Amino acid sequence: MPKVFVSTVINAPLERVWRVASDFNGLPAWMPGMKDSVIEPGKKDKEIGAVRKLSMIGSKDILRERLEALSTEEHLITYSVLEGPLPVKNIRTSMRLRPITDTFGTLGEWSTEFETEKGKEEEGEQFMARVFNAGFRALKKHLNV
Repeated sequence: MPKVFVSTVINAPLERVWRVASDFNGLPAWMPGMKDSVIEPGKKDKEIGAVRKLSMIGSKDILRERLEALSTEEHLITYSVLEGPLPVKNIRTSMRLRPITDTFGTLGEWSTEFETEKGKEEEGEQFMARVFNAGFRALKKHLNV
């Protein structure tokens, strides 16, 4: 099963970054390509099992993701992709934030495991790494850091 791990240093305090990154329904505020997000009926946005339906800019495609874990203590959010126009499938993704104690910054880690067609593993890894790197750049821009 292919895996991708991307990390970055964010020059903002952990709690400030966590407020933005942990908002399961707030992804379009900072993630490139996302137009809006709606939590489907049945669960609240911070409740395990909540499903967000993301609309993408310039497309009629919908991305549906389910919240699998949300830990304020560990600064960890995990979600799985239920459906969407991605070149990979059975995606389970986590973002973890850690304090950088000497600069009062944040270490951001984004990782995923997924399946893809045989022979397309490297293409899937490159795609997911591009998404995560673009996301971290956009998160920093959103935080003005």
